Amino acid sequence: MSTPVPRWNPSSVATRREQMLLARLGNHRKLFAFLYQHRLELFDDAFQDELAAMYRDTGEGRLPVPPALLAMVLLLQAYHGVSDREAVELTVVDLRWQLVLSILGAETQAFGQSTLQAFRERMIAHGMDLRMLERTIELAKKTQGFDWEKLPTTLRLAVDSRPLEGAGRVEDTINLLGHAAFKLLRGAAALLELKAEQIAACAGAPVFLAPSIKTGLDIDWFDPEQKADAIVELTRQIDALEAWIRRQAGAAADEAPLKELFDCIAQLRAQDLQPDPPGGGKPRIREGVAKDRRVSIEDPQMRHGRKSKSKRFKGYKQHIANDLDTELILAVSVTPANRPEGEGAADLAKDLSRSPRNDKIDEVYIDRAYV
Repeated sequence: MSTPVPRWNPSSVATRREQMLLARLGNHRKLFAFLYQHRLELFDDAFQDELAAMYRDTGEGRLPVPPALLAMVLLLQAYHGVSDREAVELTVVDLRWQLVLSILGAETQAFGQSTLQAFRERMIAHGMDLRMLERTIELAKKTQGFDWEKLPTTLRLAVDSRPLEGAGRVEDTINLLGHAAFKLLRGAAALLELKAEQIAACAGAPVFLAPSIKTGLDIDWFDPEQKADAIVELTRQIDALEAWIRRQAGAAADEAPLKELFDCIAQLRAQDLQPDPPGGGKPRIREGVAKDRRVSIEDPQMRHGRKSKSKRFKGYKQHIANDLDTELILAVSVTPANRPEGEGAADLAKDLSRSPRNDKIDEVYIDRAYV
């Protein structure tokens, strides 16, 4: 039996303490009072139904925390520009946050950092982040809570990119191959209803019985010859593992989820290994870096990037269009770190098209890499 997605039902009547806090806010940090006064309108039944629908596609991932409350936390977090960890802390130590969230007096956190992160990812995946932003704009216009006439009549826009570190673990060739093979092993174990250790033993791949790949290979990693031999041995055992799984899984090996796992290993082999000597012989680590090299198993879109000759990073480029006069970020796009700036421009333009001030652009200050 499925559990209903919980609703957020803050009171419409202010307590004496809430009235005191609202009076103290005055015109300082005006958004707190605005969100408190209009939270029932912002998160009405219809919008809470939309938020609840994010959890009905799979029937999984239901949270004991109302999605509307977490959505309000995201608004407060963006307002303060704080991390997930600090956002969770502020729900306990900041009376203004507690006022808006209707948890005044709470002494323990209502949710954890991982809950907030997972909720944000779910919002983005369902396009609800933009939906919520649209609702806040509609509400601000309707209530006239903010004076848009104070905005400059024309818009001065600055466009640039900055490094965005990926969340996936970055690994060297041996650990990448080992990590991918471990995932294949676990996927096959679930499909065949066997223990991963049984499969590794039956396939003749004992390296996957060890706590880690490098522990299983058990060599002196400072010795170039032993390291070269380790690559040969690892690929031999991966070959054996793949062949055994294909025999046992049959047609399922060419279907999800095993197909994606086989493809991942093939991608890593192609980008990181080459025959020794070229044209024949045993596999060895490729000289140089392959174009568009994958650096993480868990985050397949992460790439090596370079902000300057001396500054490198791994992950993505975040492209930002910023209003120079109000310091508001009007548009954002993200590309893998190795892609040229120009590839982020199309999504920036699409994002800007949603702005009610997109026809007010008078000046654009732009990095020449976008030209």
